[in-house]
Parts: sequence; C-alpha cells; structure tokens
Amino acid sequence: MQIERIFYPLETLGYGKRIGIWLVGCPHRCHLCCNPELQAADPTKNIELSAIFSYIESILKKYKVDGVTISGGDPFAQPKELRQLVKWLQKNSIEDILVYSGYTLAELRAQKNESIDDILFNISVLVDGKYVESLNDNRPLRGSSNQVVHIFNTKYKERYREIIAGESRPIQNIYYEDNLISFGIPPRDFNKSVCEKLSEKGVSTKAPQKND
Repeated sequence: MQIERIFYPLETLGYGKRIGIWLVGCPHRCHLCCNPELQAADPTKNIELSAIFSYIESILKKYKVDGVTISGGDPFAQPKELRQLVKWLQKNSIEDILVYSGYTLAELRAQKNESIDDILFNISVLVDGKYVESLNDNRPLRGSSNQVVHIFNTKYKERYREIIAGESRPIQNIYYEDNLISFGIPPRDFNKSVCEKLSEKGVSTKAPQKND
C-alpha cells in the first residue's frame, strides 16, 4: 500500500482523538488541493500491509483511539489495499472509520467494484466530492460546499451531526524533523494569504496554477 504517513492523535478530521492515515495517489488533481504532494503515485512509498497493521496495533495498545480517518491522495485509488485496511481495523474494534474521497458516492457505486462496495459497506463516514476553492465555506469536515458528509453507521449520526453543525474548522499544527505539518482543512484563499505574508517578508513565491 502506498502511504505517506500515519499520525496520532489527529483531532481535526473527525470525532475525538484519532489515527490519521494518508495514502498516496489521486486522479482528481483539484485546484489548490491541500495535499498536492500526495497526488502522484509513488512506488517508493509502498509499505507492506503487515507492517502498517503492526504499527497501528502499537498505537492501539498504548492509547485510547476514538476512530480512524483515511485521506490522501484519494484512498479509493488503492481499493484492494484499502479494503484490507478497513477489514483489519474493524477486526481490531475500530468502528468509527471516516474516509475522504474526491469521487462522489454515486461515482464510487457506479464503478461496480467489489472492493469499493465492501469498503462503503464497512466504513462509518464518507466525505465525498472534489475540492472546489470557490465553494470553500469553512464548514467542519468538508473542504467545499459541494462535498457531502455521508454518515452510514447510525451509531455515530449524533456525534457527526454535532461536528457538522459547528462554526468553523480547526487546524492542528505539529513540528516534526524541523518541518511544520498542519492537519485539517485550510480556509478559502489560504494559499493567497500565505503568499502575501511571505511576500511582505521578502520571500518570493509562485502562485499555484490551475490544472487543465
């Protein structure tokens, strides 16, 4: 499975303290994607599922985990591996599994793919649809208003309805190996704002170009 990182505790993309998993590879190429470095498939990022399971298990043994959020990239770009990951999580008592995808739910179902169908049956929440900068309304969980938060598991409807009803999206910043990593969905015009602030400090930047 091509994977970029696993992080705990993630507190911005779902309920409670979660394990965050970011996969590599995405066909959508959304303009101003918040993780453009994860769009291209990268065989050097391939990790055996057994090693991934072992690492997640070490977190589960040490900490209280409220759920798992899987993002990327688009997790459905690796449907067979994602299916195995979701199955393993469920076997290890993780029910609150939230997955982000640039595909809509209808597009996923239209693929008539056994792995995808099984994933949709077993996850609790799907946030679907491509990111559209002009529709970024700073609402919790989703990046833009065209995206839909599908709550499949009725057990978690109330907790996610409360999150969705919130006023804004939190951002979680951590320092790792001299790098600042932000977890969460940035507000509209975030890239423009960063470029302007850097320019004020004399740092030259290049604005992201819209994909054809």
